[in-house]
Amino acid sequence: MSKPKFNASMFEKIKDALNKSSEGNKSNTYANVMKFPAGKTYTLRLIPNLDNPGDKTFFHHYTHGWKSKTTGSYTSTLSLQTFGERDPITETFWKLIKSADPTEKALGKVLSRKENWFVNVYVIDDPSTPENNGTVKILRVGPQIKKIIDDALTGDGADEFGIRIFDLGPEGANLKIKAETSGDYTTFASSGFYNKPTLNLSDDEIEKVYESVHDLEQIHPVKTFDELQEILDIHFYGKTQEAVANKPSATPTNSNVFDDVNDDIPFDFDKKSNKKEIATSDDEIDKLLGELNED
Repeated sequence: MSKPKFNASMFEKIKDALNKSSEGNKSNTYANVMKFPAGKTYTLRLIPNLDNPGDKTFFHHYTHGWKSKTTGSYTSTLSLQTFGERDPITETFWKLIKSADPTEKALGKVLSRKENWFVNVYVIDDPSTPENNGTVKILRVGPQIKKIIDDALTGDGADEFGIRIFDLGPEGANLKIKAETSGDYTTFASSGFYNKPTLNLSDDEIEKVYESVHDLEQIHPVKTFDELQEILDIHFYGKTQEAVANKPSATPTNSNVFDDVNDDIPFDFDKKSNKKEIATSDDEIDKLLGELNED
């Protein structure tokens, strides 16, 4: 049975789901998430999930990442708050970042917290990785791209673009990702939707694109509360595996989610303005952790 055509009703469900706070390929890995080296422009078309447009087109999630005190490698975790559940790393982050103690506040910034969305995209032109052209990949949407999508959906650009940003036919609108260098970072602020060139896929080709969408909730592994607590103990506080193994279960006895909904602290700190304040070296982080007198 062929999939239904993308329509206005599906589009409304996508708009509603994307702005809430809150099946396809099963062989997903993070390798399917696109990378955007600076100095080039990438042309994509957003793909709706026809089976469940409201809940599956975008995957809204939170992550934490920091340099492991134990291994020295970058450690990243998906926050259980993504699913409305308690998360020990999220709770530690907010406890530290809202502390009046400057030592604790500095440590909170080490536990970098990010809010992102995943969405499937059809790759029209990837100048950095041409083999991606004509395939379905995953776009990680951060604040800059989210603002551009919101504008096309419900903002000033809605009359011009709207439903067309999900249309895989010739009347659809392309998303051009302009990756530009800004100091030590890459910015996507000049990206946007454009009407040309058109995408000329046959009905059969469009159906194959729909069938190739990735299950966006399978990109990040989902860990339990206890598993996240162990990651925090070992890779943030530097505790030994033996000490963690003898620790009683930390699984919460209630389902109350740590309340940061109305907090005005940003998810992503201004790296430029806070660059001197954030502990980056091993010695600095060791000193801060020592001042906390962690057991």
